Amino acid sequence: MKKTLAAVAVLGALAGSAFAADVTMYGCIDTGLHYNNNQVDFDGQEVIDDSSFEMGSGLSTGSRLGLKGTEEISEGFKVGFVLEHGFNSDTGANGDDEKFFNRESSLQLISDTYGTLALGRVGAIVSDMGTFGFYAGAVNPFGTGWSAVGGQGIGSKLFATNDTRFDNSLTYKSPTFAGTTVYAQYAMGNDGDENTHYADRYGALGVNYVNGALNLAAVVDWMDEACVAGQADEPEDKYTVNLGGSYDFGVMKAFVAAQYFQNANDVGGAISLVKDATGLTATADELKGYGVALGATVPAWGGTFLMSAGYVDAEDDAKNATAEYTGYQAAVAYQYPLSKRTVLYTGVGYTSREVDKLNLDSGDKAEQDSYDVSFGMVHYF
Repeated sequence: MKKTLAAVAVLGALAGSAFAADVTMYGCIDTGLHYNNNQVDFDGQEVIDDSSFEMGSGLSTGSRLGLKGTEEISEGFKVGFVLEHGFNSDTGANGDDEKFFNRESSLQLISDTYGTLALGRVGAIVSDMGTFGFYAGAVNPFGTGWSAVGGQGIGSKLFATNDTRFDNSLTYKSPTFAGTTVYAQYAMGNDGDENTHYADRYGALGVNYVNGALNLAAVVDWMDEACVAGQADEPEDKYTVNLGGSYDFGVMKAFVAAQYFQNANDVGGAISLVKDATGLTATADELKGYGVALGATVPAWGGTFLMSAGYVDAEDDAKNATAEYTGYQAAVAYQYPLSKRTVLYTGVGYTSREVDKLNLDSGDKAEQDSYDVSFGMVHYF
């Protein structure tokens, strides 16, 4: 349950009396136990065989503390804000040592007629993060999160998705008309090189259509990767096309997601896999391919099962490059509500990744199998 009461006093300590009455404090604490086994082979020889069992934070959803509010300026027009801090509940440490409001820090202009314009740090619309991330949660039951089962869904382990948060961004959300909402986003990059060729600049357009049990979503995005001073060739711009949706049949809710990507510098952790297997500093700039994922949620025994399976295929399209990448994922999780604000969860996940035709002097093929098992609890307030 979101608390409006003490938030005003907290904000008063931070910003005096210059705030409106409609202010809310909210958050959640997610803590659990997580087992992982990770095996990596290089040209058929085992090079990594690690297991870990540890306590973790944010295994199903990120632990956070937030403040948000609105002030009505005139009829049909408001100014709002969101300040959201991420933390690690198992240690009490900040989620980001460099940013306090690392999850979101946005100022919003809200019009009933023209929509919402937000300025600041927000989640990408292709993710399921924060105020404007709508796509991932619409097309997969695990969204872009759930490290408890290996980072399933359409996150960084499977697709070439920009499932991150952007500084210095402009985000627009239209009013909903006939079930359709349009989104647009542009991020100028980091301070110092902001909105120049020396910063990663991001743009995206998205649309979401909801009609009863049907939810359809699409996002096209682009990343203008930063140039490096003294480097002769500019990095290729990255593009992704994302389509998917869900339908609630009552006894189950089915999900589907598909992506085409071009000029990605990583997909499914391919580069980190090669680095782990070879010890070499592997890079790529022109990975091209596609990914698909199917998922479902099924109510059962007072809780809900979440299931997902996905596949990704890519190749390096750069001149003289031959590398090929494939990846598979599958996961099952179960959530059980102890109350309206407290949920128990458990899950298992499997990830398989392979990079072939590396043409390295030391070898040609890297393979990984990773298993995850978890149990935890999340409390919302």
